[in-house]
Amino acid sequence: MSLPKGFDLYRWNTGCGAEKTNDLWRRAMALNLRESRRFEIHCWKEEAAELRAALAFGREKETDWQWGRVVEGPVTPEFARWLLELPKPADTEVYNKMIPFFSIFLDNGFYSSHYGTELGEA
Repeated sequence: MSLPKGFDLYRWNTGCGAEKTNDLWRRAMALNLRESRRFEIHCWKEEAAELRAALAFGREKETDWQWGRVVEGPVTPEFARWLLELPKPADTEVYNKMIPFFSIFLDNGFYSSHYGTELGEA
């Protein structure tokens, strides 16, 4: 897992609710996309639009997660560009969402969970 210089992971995971943009999220994700070959995006079942968007870059993975669906695929330059250009979602009532996906996992161990409000290493 790589983080931008000066990035405070503890502060992010406990206080990103105050972030007005997803710029810091993008910087952290960009570093980790460079180190990764594969991704998984996890969506809740009712997130049909988000699932369709992710399927443009991968395929549905068979899982036993009864509440959601998982898309897996290669980290390509097109995928990275698309992911890093996503706007910060406007629906922030429950979470101050950075991204429209519940979770993203990269094969270098980096993950972005709870709509980008938690970052870490598996």
